[in-house]
Amino acid sequence: MRSLPVLVPLILLVACAQQSASDEIQPTLRHSFEPIMVDRGEEVSNTCQSWTLNNDEPLFVSKIRQTNDGAWHHSNWFFVPEDTYPGPDGTWSCDERGFHDVTAGLEGGAFFAQSTQALQELQAFQQGAVLEIPPRHKIVGGVHLVNISASALETALSFEIETVPEDEVKVRLRPIAFTNTALDIDPQAESRYGMTCDLAPQFQNVLGSAPDYNIYYVLAHYHEWGNYFRLSFVDDLGADRTIFELEGSIGEPLGITLDPPIHSQGAGRLRVECGYINDTDRRLTYGLAGKEMCVFLAYSDADLKIGATSGENTAMGPNADGVFMNETACGPLVAVRAK
Repeated sequence: MRSLPVLVPLILLVACAQQSASDEIQPTLRHSFEPIMVDRGEEVSNTCQSWTLNNDEPLFVSKIRQTNDGAWHHSNWFFVPEDTYPGPDGTWSCDERGFHDVTAGLEGGAFFAQSTQALQELQAFQQGAVLEIPPRHKIVGGVHLVNISASALETALSFEIETVPEDEVKVRLRPIAFTNTALDIDPQAESRYGMTCDLAPQFQNVLGSAPDYNIYYVLAHYHEWGNYFRLSFVDDLGADRTIFELEGSIGEPLGITLDPPIHSQGAGRLRVECGYINDTDRRLTYGLAGKEMCVFLAYSDADLKIGATSGENTAMGPNADGVFMNETACGPLVAVRAK
């Protein structure tokens, strides 16, 4: 592990993440989405759910707790103007209304991302840090369910949301999300995939300044073969500095509130690494059930919403420990000024 002394050790990072999940929440909003029936062995994808907030004033969200009744493999939630994806609330086909994670995040903002198979988790920010949801917005999510139980299951997801008055707001948070879709994981082996994206041109082109921001919260996402995650800043000399690093499996929350937030210190690049132990006899590629992912969601105080996907992957071969190393080019990178 390459953490600098200013960062707490990994074991403390994980402990803080687990501790944050037990923090109390004083919800000012609650919502339960309609249940979804999932047959034994069934996988549900291309499914969206929405909830119109009917808010005439901005909402300043400081904490969100998600709970579900099981079989929720993962789900990604966004706030968007209420006339986006027109149609009745409830459960609907994502394709029919043209829903996509990236466009939803840029149209509005990231609201919540569920850790793989986590039954309950809390996304909590530091005091005074919030997500600002503008007036007349709705919550929409793309959901993925897999029922591995012995019988059919009717299952629902619920949110409890804590908001604060505007006069308590000190920082408005914006999302950063990377997705590495170039995974091609060797069978019967341990592998790692790294992807580094240069954000400096985006900061210069959109904001007219060098990168100068703090990371407040990070959530890692991978599937059952994932065993490692690391997010780091990379400076112009190639030196990297850990933001968040973990070794863990699915079923538990993989998000952490960084308190205090970690500053970029002028580093222009952001790097994500995901590791896997593929104990099958087949190669694992990017996808839903039976496949793998390397995704993260972070919140920063930069006045930018940032999203990136992957380009071509280069297999570097095994390192001295026999871990198959890979470097993926940063693909399309989009950054827009937050409204």
